[in-house]
Amino acid sequence: MLEVSSWWKDGWEGIRQRALAPVSVAVLDTGIDGSHPDLLGRVAKAFAVELEDGKPVVRELSPTANNDAFGHGTSVAGIIAAIAPNAQIYDVRVLGNNVGTTEVLLAGFRYVLDQPWRVLNLSLAAEASIRQRFIDLCERAYYQDKIIVAARRNLPLDDDGLPAELSSCIGVDLGNYQTPFDYVFRACTPIEIEARGELVVAPARGGGYTAWSGTSFATPTVSGLCALLLGVSPSLKLFDIKTALRQMAKPPKNTVVE
Repeated sequence: MLEVSSWWKDGWEGIRQRALAPVSVAVLDTGIDGSHPDLLGRVAKAFAVELEDGKPVVRELSPTANNDAFGHGTSVAGIIAAIAPNAQIYDVRVLGNNVGTTEVLLAGFRYVLDQPWRVLNLSLAAEASIRQRFIDLCERAYYQDKIIVAARRNLPLDDDGLPAELSSCIGVDLGNYQTPFDYVFRACTPIEIEARGELVVAPARGGGYTAWSGTSFATPTVSGLCALLLGVSPSLKLFDIKTALRQMAKPPKNTVVE
C-alpha cells in the first residue's frame, strides 16, 4: 500500500522525482506519431486493429513512424509522456477519423488485456449497446491489476460513457486547471476525477503543437499521474491508486478547508 502521507511535504513533485520504475501505458486511440520530437524513443511498440474480411486483426507497426490517422492520439500520448518520464507508451490504434467500429474497439481492448501493460488510456466513449461486454472486460482487467483510465462522454446522452462510468475504471471529466497536478476528486459519483482539460497544449501529428479541450485530454493527465504512482510503488492496486489520487487532490470547489 502506498504511504502517501510520507510524501505529503513534497507533493506530486516529490513523487515525480521518485518515480523511477518504468510503467507501461497503452493508448487506445487514433494512433501516435512516433516521429514527433516529444515522442521519439517514448513509444515502445505500435499496433493497428483493422477489419479484414469483416474480422478484426492486429498488425504491428513501426513505433517511430507517424501512425496517427487523425491527430488525436499523438496529443494524448504527448500529455502522458510529459507528465510521466517513466511511462513506456504502447500505441494501439482502434479509431480512424476519430471514430471506429465497436468490433475493432473490443478487439483492441481484448488485445491489451492479453499484454502485461499496467495503465490503459481510453480517451473515448463507447456506445451503450456494448455495455455488458465492456463490464466483463473491465472486470477481467481489474483482476489483472490493470488501471483503466477513461474519458467521460463529452456529449450529454443517457450515460456518462463507457467504460468511464464503471467502478472498475477511473472516470475522468474536464476542468479548467493550470497544471496536471491540479485536479479534484469527486466522491460518490461514477466520474471521480476532474482534471485539466481546457486548452491543453500538446504535440501535434506531423510536428509542432496544438491546443485541445475535452475530456479526451483530461484523461491522459490522470493516466500520467497513475504512471508516476506506479513508478514509485509498482504493486499498487486500483483501490490504492484511487486512494492516493483522492489524498493528493485539491479540495472541491466551494469547499471550505479549516
